[in-house]
Amino acid sequence: MTDNILVMRQYMIDLGIPLSQSYRKDLYFDVQLVRRGKDNPNMSAANYTFKVYYIDSIELFDKYIDEIKTCCKLFRLRAYISVNAKSKIELSEKTLLKYAEMVTTKEFKKPWRLCDSVNGSLDGDEKRWILDVDDVNINDSIIKQYVDIIESCESKYSPIIVLMNPTKTGVHIITHPFNGEKFKNVCENNNLVCPEIKKNHITLLYENL
Repeated sequence: MTDNILVMRQYMIDLGIPLSQSYRKDLYFDVQLVRRGKDNPNMSAANYTFKVYYIDSIELFDKYIDEIKTCCKLFRLRAYISVNAKSKIELSEKTLLKYAEMVTTKEFKKPWRLCDSVNGSLDGDEKRWILDVDDVNINDSIIKQYVDIIESCESKYSPIIVLMNPTKTGVHIITHPFNGEKFKNVCENNNLVCPEIKKNHITLLYENL
C-alpha cells in the first residue's frame, strides 16, 4: 500500500488551497481514480479513468478521502493527484470555447467529457515537474544520484526539489523547472538511465493493491 494523502494534503495547503469550503479561491487540484492495465490483467481496457474529483478546499478533500480509498480497494484503482494548482476560471473559459467549437462544427462526440479533457490540458501558473524514478530495481543510492544531479542543474528556484513522493515501485521527485538538457547529459555521462521528466502530470495519492 502507498498512502501519500497527508503529504499531498499539506502540499495543497502550501500552494494556496483554502481549508474551508466557505472561502473559495480560483485554485483547484484534481484527483483521478485510474484503473491500470498492469494491476488488472484480466480487464479489457489497459488504462481507464474511473472518476475525477475537483478539489478547491481541504474540507472537500477530507470529505472525499474515505470514498476514494474505498473505491481504490474495491475496484483495484490507483488515486492520482495533479502537482500543479489549476484555475477554475481558465477551466471554465476553455471548456466554453470547446463547447462553442463543437456546436459550430456539429461534432458532438462525448460532449460530457469536455470538462475532464480540458482539465487534463491545464498546467497552472506555478509549474512543477515530476521525475518518474519508478522501477523495481531503484534503491536509495540511485535516487540520491538523481537528486544530486537535479540540484546541480541551473534553475531560478532554490531549492529545486519540492517533494519526494513514494510510488508503488519507486518515487516521484516533484521539482520546480530546471535545465532538463543538462540533467539528461549528466545522466548519460554517468551511465544512468535518464528518467522521464513529466511537465504536466499527476503523482500517486493512494493505492491499496
